Amino acid sequence: MTQSAVVLAGGGVAGIAWEIGVLRGLQEAEPDACRRILSDDTLLVGTSAGSAVAAQVASGAALEGLFGSQVSEESAELFVHIDLAEFGAMIADALAGSTSPEEARRRLGVIARDAETVPAATRLAIIAARLPSQSWPDRPLLITAVDTATGELRVFDRDSGVDLVDAVAASCAVPGVWPTVEIDGRHYMDGGMRTIANADLAAGSGQVLILVPGPESSPAGPTISAAELDTLAPARIHTVFADADAIAAFGPNPLDPGVRRASALAGRDLGRRLAPEIVRFWR
Repeated sequence: MTQSAVVLAGGGVAGIAWEIGVLRGLQEAEPDACRRILSDDTLLVGTSAGSAVAAQVASGAALEGLFGSQVSEESAELFVHIDLAEFGAMIADALAGSTSPEEARRRLGVIARDAETVPAATRLAIIAARLPSQSWPDRPLLITAVDTATGELRVFDRDSGVDLVDAVAASCAVPGVWPTVEIDGRHYMDGGMRTIANADLAAGSGQVLILVPGPESSPAGPTISAAELDTLAPARIHTVFADADAIAAFGPNPLDPGVRRASALAGRDLGRRLAPEIVRFWR
């Protein structure tokens, strides 16, 4: 158990900006520690927004440049509206009466496939614009998605025979909002429909740093369940959740590109403040 892992959770374009901001703030405060944490030996696990960040970091692109893109007024992102209350109700309806998590996700898969969205090609172009490199890196990188027909988790890596852009697009395909992604005749949706972080994929690592662009808990319960974290035992785990300033920056619509700058700045401030405790954790 020698490998370390960084798990990057979902959270819309606000989450992408915040996670990049946290890493940039950590780098500014503790450059050597950040270099060790994001070394080529570290496993990166990305879900939804986190898949984009994981692919960006894995490409070797400088955090300074990635952060600059998030605070820039220019963006290839497309505005889309999401009502978080309605979205939560949709998920609750899928869960109600389901005999298994997979059945609930199959119900969400029907919604995802039937939704009227932008054309798939338009969405793929947006995802491609996010990535500094559209080739899989020579380092451990896992990207999650959910099969809309079976409700099962699909984990993509460089040996999957799947284009990186398709994998990231599938992981970011929020049901009812963005089009599903067809890969080898199957349709995939947001990996966050399983769990927001899919942190259990880092099992076997000695230490796991998890970034979650959201609160530690909500009225529905913990953002990451104890059962999911238990799968990582006996690893050492450190989780960074969004603070009040970041959540305010995200606003009511985390898919609005207009929140990127404020979210990135809030993430950078948090990364700077938490740098000492992250350094103490990572060894």
